[in-house]
Amino acid sequence: MLKENREPMRRFRKKPDCGTYSGYDYHIRQALEEPCNSCREAMRAHWRKKRQERGPEINRVRSGWRQRTPGGNRANTRRARKFGVKIEKYSYQQVLDAYGSDCHICDEPIDLDAPRGTGKPGWERALQVDHVIPLSKGGDDTLENVRPSHGQCNNRKNAKILS
Repeated sequence: MLKENREPMRRFRKKPDCGTYSGYDYHIRQALEEPCNSCREAMRAHWRKKRQERGPEINRVRSGWRQRTPGGNRANTRRARKFGVKIEKYSYQQVLDAYGSDCHICDEPIDLDAPRGTGKPGWERALQVDHVIPLSKGGDDTLENVRPSHGQCNNRKNAKILS
């Protein structure tokens, strides 16, 4: 979706051919319109090629980030800072060691092999870390305030405090 009320960039003196990387760029930046299908395919092919060329480097950078921030979810950290609560680093393994592998909401076992990404098949029974007192209600982002839960149970709970 393109942003409204945006000034076009004048990068091209003449319109590039459709079905090219620069054609896609032209649609988005200068014409301020949705790109045609052939330009979209050219852009996808460009990034597929880049990923093949730079795959090991990209994986190394991502792996380094994961090592520097164990269990570090940037969104949670940003949200915690916004609400001005205490932040402490913890990993999924620390949560499981401290509280076991049963969902604290429904007391059913959690499938630790299920994919954690929401929307992937089986995510409903996968591990998610739930804040007992939500960050938005003043709870801290510490090991004492988190418990293991199913993805679906955590989504249903939302920002409620269970008694």
